[in-house]
Amino acid sequence: MRSQAVAQGISNTIDAIGGVLRVLTAKFAKYMAYRKVHQTLSEMTDRELDDIGLSRGDIETVARGNDPRPRREAYLATVVAQHADLEKTFDAKGVAVAEKAAVEPGVADQGVNDNRTVAAA
Repeated sequence: MRSQAVAQGISNTIDAIGGVLRVLTAKFAKYMAYRKVHQTLSEMTDRELDDIGLSRGDIETVARGNDPRPRREAYLATVVAQHADLEKTFDAKGVAVAEKAAVEPGVADQGVNDNRTVAAA
């Protein structure tokens, strides 16, 4: 009975050591992949990084497995949408479209200084 308990203890210890070795091997492989990506991107010129949509500040993020480009593209899409909304709200002179409609015809707009005389406006 005692020999069975000792054998079971040895078996459990070997399994635990095997599990630790598997974890360490996986972490080492992940680190080596990180180093390879980091080194490859670090060796690229700024122009080459720009061609793939990255900057020097993105190297660490990309090497860790995260791609910053989708967030950047979503941000740019938001900015473009906001710009389109502003274009609908204001005319080329920067006057709000609603204010422009309220100005009586034939009366010079005093709210915008476009460096033209009243007669030329």
